[in-house]
Amino acid sequence: MFPTSTTFGRPHRVATPRLAVWLGLLATGLILRLRRLDAWLLSRRSGEPQSAEDVLAWASRIEATEPGFAGDLRAAALRSMNGDNRQGQVE
Repeated sequence: MFPTSTTFGRPHRVATPRLAVWLGLLATGLILRLRRLDAWLLSRRSGEPQSAEDVLAWASRIEATEPGFAGDLRAAALRSMNGDNRQGQVE
């Protein structure tokens, strides 16, 4: 038996619904704009603290909302300023 074609040599094309095309373009545009916004927000972000004084200032700024974390930051900064470089040693 020979395989036969139901199209008889004419290509069969499936038309994409117009609404799907518009929604796809809309979604693509929205994603691109969100990526641009994300890149812009990340570029505005201030850098990480580079010195112990920066960490102390950061601890002061977040003291009201996160007192435990601010205390940990303050202790680490003061330990760094005093030159105490012990790594997890208990006295």
